[in-house]
Parts: sequence; structure tokens; C-alpha cells
Amino acid sequence: MASSVYSSLNTARARTFVQRLPLFTRLVILIVVLAWAAGLQSTWDIRQWGSLVPDQLSFTSAYRINTFPFIHVNLIHTILNILALTPLMDRFESEFGTLTSISLFIGPLTTIPAVAYTIIELLILRRNTPVMGASIWVFLLLGVEAIRTYKTNPHLTIGTWKIPTWTIPLILDSAI
Repeated sequence: MASSVYSSLNTARARTFVQRLPLFTRLVILIVVLAWAAGLQSTWDIRQWGSLVPDQLSFTSAYRINTFPFIHVNLIHTILNILALTPLMDRFESEFGTLTSISLFIGPLTTIPAVAYTIIELLILRRNTPVMGASIWVFLLLGVEAIRTYKTNPHLTIGTWKIPTWTIPLILDSAI
């Protein structure tokens, strides 16, 4: 019984899937895995170095605005983010191209939420909670998919209720 399960697993399919991924998607996955591996050693704390900590943002540590999506808390966080991000980023990059994806993800799709989080955290909440992980990209890409779905299918009908499809990521976010 167990041998039939293992015989159905085919590494060639996984290899083909990875080779089919666009360049930037593969690069992001590689950087996330390398950042997780760098976090295993004890001489240098990559989480402390690259996480987005609102109190520690300055001109000399502005790199944190772009490094926090690549660094994760632990292995489970890393795996879940990779599993959620890969198909979404694959679709986005396939549609808009590699250079556009690089410029958007390293530019406004990371910096605008990071600056907004820092302002909200420091001025409104008055806390200093560090943030790390590619979840920001997952939710941004879920928003893109929600708007795309809304254009073709504006409502999800459950019984007599009509729920706008663009609200589904918000519902999922509040449920998670």
C-alpha cells in the first residue's frame, strides 16, 4: 500500500513545474529559502537585521522596507508563504512580464504598504511590532485576483444574499 503512494510521486513533474515558473517567481522563492537557511545559523540574526521594525527605520536602515518580505519567522511560515505566493506570483508575472513584476514588487507593492504600516504603527497604534514575511504580497495578489474576478463575475450568490466578489479576500483575511 505504501509503495503505491510513493510510486505515484513523480519528481519529474515537480521539476517541470519549477522550470516552468517565470524567472522572478523562481528568484523570489530562492531568496526566501536562502533567507530561511541563513536564519538557521547563530552568528548573525537575519530576522533582527531585515524585519520591518517601525522604531528602527532610519536613512541607514531603509533597506528593511524591501527585505522584510523575504525573511520569515520559521519553517512553517516560510512553507505556507511559498505555497500561497507561488501560483499567484506565477500568474501575475506571466501576465505582466518579468521586468514589470520586478519593478512593482521591489518598488511600490512593497514600499507603500511598508510605509503605511510604519505610519499607522507609530502614530496611531503607538506600538513597535516587527513584521516579516511575504504575506503582504500574497494579500496584494489576492486583491488583484479579486478585482479580476469582480470584473467577470461581480457577485457570489448564496441563497438570497449577493456578496461582491471583491470582498472575499477581506472576509478571508478577517477569518484567518
